[in-house]
Amino acid sequence: MEPIVALVAEPSLNLVPLTSRLWAEKIPHRVVTNHENKQCLLLANPADKARVDELLTLWKQGELEYLPIEKAPRASHGNVTTAITKAPVSVVTLAILVLMYIWMHLSTEWYSWLTTAEHLWPAKSLSLQTYFDIGFWEMYRPVLLHFSLTHIVFNGLWWWILAPQIERLDGVKPLLVLIILCGFVGNAVQWWYAGPAFGGASGITMGFLGWVGIRLQKVSYPFPPMLLPVMVGIMLLTIATDVVLPGVTGTAHGAHIGGLVAGLLLGLVWPPKTQTVPQ
Repeated sequence: MEPIVALVAEPSLNLVPLTSRLWAEKIPHRVVTNHENKQCLLLANPADKARVDELLTLWKQGELEYLPIEKAPRASHGNVTTAITKAPVSVVTLAILVLMYIWMHLSTEWYSWLTTAEHLWPAKSLSLQTYFDIGFWEMYRPVLLHFSLTHIVFNGLWWWILAPQIERLDGVKPLLVLIILCGFVGNAVQWWYAGPAFGGASGITMGFLGWVGIRLQKVSYPFPPMLLPVMVGIMLLTIATDVVLPGVTGTAHGAHIGGLVAGLLLGLVWPPKTQTVPQ
């Protein structure tokens, strides 16, 4: 069955209030970008068209009331199975982070990962050739290290929230590019800023945030528009705290900023999934 086009809108128009109401009323839909770079609201069920037209009228008149979305049932083995089938790359990569955390408690071989090119820092940290000499893997691998249960839980939670949505709505390819690019750029900025002896996937999760935040008006992610501003505010707060009390938060600020900027830029230049729809 072909989807029904309920609305064609300019790319600058924020459809989140409307799509939130549709989800609250359990009306299956999707927002895609057509060949003219306009937003198209597609309905899966033609029977919903009359109700959606009513909501469109209220929305255009500024009279659409907020309706809270019903909470989903508590997680079960079925939900986990669904997550694995719908976002397998997100689940597998998160599992790798967890397994690496366990391995860190069974082995000491990762200790050398904390001394990446320490003989080159800070004397040659401004030389581009230095980063070619270090190599991709040696610069990237600290993203696999998490030094406490709080560390892995915090990063794992954001990974679980953001990565599956990117995989489902944007595809596997951009997710993998984000994981690779934001991890490398975040670590390179952190190494330049503070030298070796750091770890964690925070640069990647901040890249996820940047990607989602910059594309919220193009892709119907189930996140509030204030997600990115709030998280950037928290990041700036931790930076300010470390300025006043150096080292108190233990945060790799360079990795956060590098990953965030990489995610933002990638989200700006990467085209949204396109679908040809009738006009």
